[in-house]
Amino acid sequence: MENSQYLVQNEQEVTERAPKPRKGDLLTLRTSSVAFEGKAVSRRADGFVIFIEGALANEEVEAEIVKVKSSFAEAKTLRVTDPSPDRRDPICPYFGPCGGCSLQHMKYEAQLAAKTNQVREVFEHIGKIANPPVRDAFGDPAREFHYRNKMEFSFSEERWLTPEEIASGDVADRFALGLHVRGRYDRVLDTEVCYIANQTAQRVLAVTRTFVRENNLRVFNPDTLPEGVLRFLVVRTSLATQETMVNIVTSHYNENLMEQYSQKLRAEVPEVSTIVNNVNGRRAQVAQGDAEYAIFGSGFITDRIGKIDFRISANSFFQTNTLQAERLYEIGKEFADLKSDDTVWDLYCGTGTISLFVAPAVKKVLGIEMAESAIADAKANAARDGITNVDFIAGDLRKVLLSDSIPSAFHSPDALIIDPPRSGMHPDVVKTILELAPERISYISCNPATQARDVALLLEKYDLLALQPVDMFPQTWHIECVAKLVRR
Repeated sequence: MENSQYLVQNEQEVTERAPKPRKGDLLTLRTSSVAFEGKAVSRRADGFVIFIEGALANEEVEAEIVKVKSSFAEAKTLRVTDPSPDRRDPICPYFGPCGGCSLQHMKYEAQLAAKTNQVREVFEHIGKIANPPVRDAFGDPAREFHYRNKMEFSFSEERWLTPEEIASGDVADRFALGLHVRGRYDRVLDTEVCYIANQTAQRVLAVTRTFVRENNLRVFNPDTLPEGVLRFLVVRTSLATQETMVNIVTSHYNENLMEQYSQKLRAEVPEVSTIVNNVNGRRAQVAQGDAEYAIFGSGFITDRIGKIDFRISANSFFQTNTLQAERLYEIGKEFADLKSDDTVWDLYCGTGTISLFVAPAVKKVLGIEMAESAIADAKANAARDGITNVDFIAGDLRKVLLSDSIPSAFHSPDALIIDPPRSGMHPDVVKTILELAPERISYISCNPATQARDVALLLEKYDLLALQPVDMFPQTWHIECVAKLVRR
């Protein structure tokens, strides 16, 4: 895949060679590759690039220009005139407008190949690493659909209207419960099916929609409908136990209403094991509340990665693709080349999933994470699973790594496992890692671009031996990647 940040080296030269297209122009374009966000690339002879939404590599399309910049333009596909051999018909009726998927029109094998190439190109162009050691993306063809164990749906009274509905004038009922339109925080599709969601979630979605209509419930909007109640519906399912949690997020607590909802949901979806109500009366559009009520059941579910059980509450972080998460952690563990007498530091450890996963293979593990709530969850997970060779501390890595906060028993790590947020590591953290100079580093990332930037800095003392992309999110352009680094 290609990235618009580095496609054109000399913008002034390009803009002087030929006139740029204008917004609204209709063009017939031949594509060559797929770009970073799943858009196809059409490159003119003079180097000017057009990114085309809805197109694939190696096909001809009729497209409309929707945005023009100094070095590139963006377009949307109107008609495919010569399809790519990698093209297929998407199975979801909402594909296109829906922001949940962007690659359903691409065969899964081609998705994996494109994601492998994406990792290769960002390490070449951003990391400036020639011939990076990229392995083929690790996918799961048997579970390219219905793989997500968590889905967040939004309530809205501004339903996205189809062109047919607009033309008919039948727009009186604007209620929606579903996923957001691509690029629009203020418009929601009334989603009846979702092919990346767990199938139990779809049944919860249908029952909830019926309950709302039967009770004439309104959607909360701080500007137009502050007396409304509904905000979000979050469904989480455990692959290991088949437990299902439903979290309905509302603007205020109504005990009688929640009990009615609970009774209907349990009667029609008996797989539901717990129902919680998060209450968020603030303007912020987030599916977490300032208060939480367990309407039915324990208020949590349990899932498993490897041999470790994790307790998941309504607002806990947990990987959304359980099977691929286990494979990701196995690769991270393998790349760290762990030994039974190793001391391992797990940086950005979150709730301790990776720390606990690798703990049985080593002498001891120290997990470090800024969020104190996540550290509390990590310690609880360790205690529940009887894992005693781990410790967790909360703090900013820029200050913690070389401070007295590190327990003496964990000094001088043999290996680091690093799993930062999308923004990657702060330069000060990279500098400190170079000063610590552990023998081995396994760097897990959800953003290969920032990973490539960080790895390039680590090459001052380390050799990059392998890059393994892992497809955690089929039908989307997202890709995880594990880097193996060994000190010279």
